[in-house]
Amino acid sequence: MRNNIKIMGRSWNFKSHSLAGALAIMLAALLWSIDGLFIRPRFYILPAEMVVFWEHFLGFIVLSPFIFLNWHKIKLISKKSWGALIWISFFGGALGTIMITKAFFAAMDGQASFATVIILQKLQPIFALFLASILLKERLPRFFYLWAVIAVTASYFIALGQSGLDISTINWQHSAALFAFIAAFAFGSSTVFGKRVANHLDYKIVAALRFGLTAILVLGLAIFTGTIGQTSQLSLIYWELLGLIVLTSGAGAMFIYYFGLRRVSASAATILELFWPFSALILDYVFNHNYLNYIQVIAFIVLLVAFYKIYLLDKLKSVTFKAKVISGSQRGRVLGYPTANLDKTDLDIPHGVYIVKLQLAGQDYLGLMHFGFKDVFDEPVSLEILIKDFVGDIYGQEMSVTVIKKIREVEKFSGAEELQVAIKRDLSILADFSKGKNML
Repeated sequence: MRNNIKIMGRSWNFKSHSLAGALAIMLAALLWSIDGLFIRPRFYILPAEMVVFWEHFLGFIVLSPFIFLNWHKIKLISKKSWGALIWISFFGGALGTIMITKAFFAAMDGQASFATVIILQKLQPIFALFLASILLKERLPRFFYLWAVIAVTASYFIALGQSGLDISTINWQHSAALFAFIAAFAFGSSTVFGKRVANHLDYKIVAALRFGLTAILVLGLAIFTGTIGQTSQLSLIYWELLGLIVLTSGAGAMFIYYFGLRRVSASAATILELFWPFSALILDYVFNHNYLNYIQVIAFIVLLVAFYKIYLLDKLKSVTFKAKVISGSQRGRVLGYPTANLDKTDLDIPHGVYIVKLQLAGQDYLGLMHFGFKDVFDEPVSLEILIKDFVGDIYGQEMSVTVIKKIREVEKFSGAEELQVAIKRDLSILADFSKGKNML
């Protein structure tokens, strides 16, 4: 099957699409490692709730134009997507950020080592992989999970190569250990719910809404604890550091992260986030001249190989679902391409146009599936299928649909004529696929 497909004069390359996503996740992790090593520890004498509030409020100001520009879509967000947004705002934005900030502050006070915080933070992929399998039904090749285990193990050796610490020696009574453990669950679960909402919304909208909702949640907590009143303690240097966080590890990193999360699976994303200890090791060498021991060098190489293998193996197995045909607006008939509208619009796959195989009344067909907003007509999310070589009345009937391959994103066209041109090209791709692969 071809990796390059020509659509609307542009080339859609599936491998470059996922590579861009993988690199974006790793870049965000690099920014987070810079934050943890050089920026956030500077705030350790201040209340974590206050720091996290201003970090998110200022980040929201930077990202807020995307809310105004996309308000027509935000009004159409489903309850399921709102639930995912609230989850990532509370757990990933509020609870997780406060807990990891408190963990670093506790380490600064000598209550625990930074290695303790890092080793417990590496539990995050375990939570994320489990939840991705349960909630998103992500099914990846078995060798993906083998390399995921190898990557997590390598990250432990990288983080602990010079500390002599292992997980059995962690004192769970120390607050830093508890804070880091809670942060691991919060961030791991937020990767999964973030993937759910990033599938259905533009990454710019997701980042803006997350920062806005988190700012509201943390403001309430800061008012309740009375820490918001300590804002007067923020001198000019702290405001400058907050501005640096917003542009790098805060709003900047999350903007990049959600761009990447839409393009890779949640399972791959949580492993690629392990670039954090990898990059922290490099930064520690460059700025602090701390050399690697032989264990860290080996783990360093193994993790690099694991990242590459994870990228190659990030191929989700086919999604199959059942849905009933319902009445629609009949616009397909007007355009000359009648479609079957389905009653299921909460699939945990990215919006887009897909080649699908379907079973209807005991017969197999190929088709084109559109899943997403109808921007041309300013309508909410719909799921509809143009069935190849089919004519008939199927209202009320149930069909089984297997998603085979995504061929392009949902695009905003200037009018019906441009949409018709796109459909013709999509059908040409479907015809080529049918000739080359027949029925799968």
